[in-house]
Amino acid sequence: MRKIFIPELMAGERTVPFLGLPQDEGNRLFQNIPSNLYAALYERVGDIAQADIVVLPHEYVVLKKHPEYLSVNLEAAHAAGKKILISAYQDSNEPIDMPDTTVVRPSGYKTKFLPNEIIMPAYVEDLGAVHGYAPLPKSDVPVVGFVGKANFFTLKERLWYMVKNYVLKHGPEREGIYFRRRALRALFASPRIQLNAIVRKRFGANRTTLEVSPEVARKEYVDAIQNAHFTLAPRGDGNYSLRFFETLSLGRIPVLIDTDTPLPLEDVINYDEFVVRVPWQDIDKLPDIVADWYASKTPDEWAAASTKARKAFETYLYMPAFIARLLQ
Repeated sequence: MRKIFIPELMAGERTVPFLGLPQDEGNRLFQNIPSNLYAALYERVGDIAQADIVVLPHEYVVLKKHPEYLSVNLEAAHAAGKKILISAYQDSNEPIDMPDTTVVRPSGYKTKFLPNEIIMPAYVEDLGAVHGYAPLPKSDVPVVGFVGKANFFTLKERLWYMVKNYVLKHGPEREGIYFRRRALRALFASPRIQLNAIVRKRFGANRTTLEVSPEVARKEYVDAIQNAHFTLAPRGDGNYSLRFFETLSLGRIPVLIDTDTPLPLEDVINYDEFVVRVPWQDIDKLPDIVADWYASKTPDEWAAASTKARKAFETYLYMPAFIARLLQ
């Protein structure tokens, strides 16, 4: 078991969830993993000299605001000859050039990743353990599900969206809502796909923006994944998707709009066995890509793909499993 040293915490600042430290979840919903699942993954030591690795207890977004704290603890780790692990759980896609550390992060562009950066999964609950993950039998027409924000709450929001995604941002760096809207239009128009979608005007995993009660929001969200063969899972504000990992946890097939998207442990996991990747340039062809992928599978192959999706989540992509492997 790895021995880790955790420097003293800064009062009132956000801590790294996988350390199981006391923290305020704030307004986030549906991303809570019991902290006791991390307890058996490492041994915490009070003397840096006894540690295998130093893990800074605050997220990178916090550390950037406190450069003196960061500098002091980096110097202490270097002086002790210890490896340093930093968590950057954030939507920002900017590379984090800290070559003397290992940085784990969920968001970034594959072609811009630095040697010291490792892609991590999102913190999502194990929906399959709660709701089940039996494969959905094949039907004549594949069903694609989606519940989430793909519309606008105000005219001002719509106008700002137009400016950001048609003037300021281009290519794979556009916002997730741009790809959601394009994909939903294509799916709606295709006779080869049955689209089951609930389009929201506001973000659905935050207490301050829910359009319905948390109970209703979660039921509709989970039902949409379970009752569909595929789930549309484009990026969000960051270049990653919580929905992608939640879909895998339920043994369903995510449709990933590939915006130069890195996935965790791609050297270990053969994602193409249970993920449909659609290059962002081909988003208008999405319905045919999904329908052709579906048609290529026999009923047994389809069931196997669903099983592999769940197995990958359970073995590698549920955060406690990922952290256990990372620390090894």
